[in-house]
Amino acid sequence: MRLAYRAAGLASPARIVWCDGPQALAGLAVSRDDGRNVRFQLVDRLRRQIVSQIEARIHRKVLAAVDSAVNPADTLVTAAAEAVIRNVPEQNLSVLGQLRRTGLSLAGVLQALTAPRSFSSCAAGSHDLSWLGAYDYLREVLGLHAEAEPLRGLMQLATSAGWLLPHEHSCWLAERPNMLCADARDRLHHASGPALRYPDGWSIWAWRGVEVPRWIIEQQDRITLAAIDDQIDVQVRRCMIEIMTPARYVALGGATRVAEDETGILWRRNWLAADAWAAVEVVNATPEPDGARRHFFLQVPANLHTPREAVAWTYGMRAEAYTHLVQRT
Repeated sequence: MRLAYRAAGLASPARIVWCDGPQALAGLAVSRDDGRNVRFQLVDRLRRQIVSQIEARIHRKVLAAVDSAVNPADTLVTAAAEAVIRNVPEQNLSVLGQLRRTGLSLAGVLQALTAPRSFSSCAAGSHDLSWLGAYDYLREVLGLHAEAEPLRGLMQLATSAGWLLPHEHSCWLAERPNMLCADARDRLHHASGPALRYPDGWSIWAWRGVEVPRWIIEQQDRITLAAIDDQIDVQVRRCMIEIMTPARYVALGGATRVAEDETGILWRRNWLAADAWAAVEVVNATPEPDGARRHFFLQVPANLHTPREAVAWTYGMRAEAYTHLVQRT
């Protein structure tokens, strides 16, 4: 931490405090004694300076290629950070509140007017430091030790801390999550427990990338037709139907049969004019060993009118093209 502050031209903070999770960071009562927030100087400004120095040694395209190879987009880390930012309490300190910290001098007023106020602008998480991987590669593999040396403090931080909230005289660090689960598409997901959890127990429950209330994951027997109808969040409602399974939802009378043809049955449930759920029921063409045929429910857009349209949509085709394809095969 002190190495990172020194590289950014800042005096070492008098206090370095570890917290068990980002909720603790967001709930801190930062005082005037802690000084101004220095996230910009510590992370953003330092990055700009190092990029400028590195680009004087290697071509910008080479730097971009290294960054792309070493630091590919990590959708799961980004999703976890967004979930944290959505859920931490925002203090949104007013200008008056900032003035109480900075004082009524000209410098204090200017500082209060320009000070970051939201958690995402005051704190830095793993997703804000992922770019360091490319510079670690440039340092270790391409030998740009001198140019990347000012980043060594941040690199050490990135390997051990989940979030940091840096101020002039105090710096708070939060542990990394001790649980981070995803589905095959790297979306936050866990079918029976929290998808994201920190050492202090603070957790997020998610189903295929959608954050849902805890009971929907851990008390799935409470998902009923009435509970689904009462849910006002369209995405959460879709998750509830998926967890109940569309087959059971239809069997319980949750949806209405809209149309039927040789390709299957189209089911739909309307709540409001632009709020609906639909699925097409299809039957496996190949019988099981016992002679039975399995039924599948494929969720489709609610604006489709026929099962053929719906089945064609699942193949990324229009109904006419799907019909011609079936006729040829």
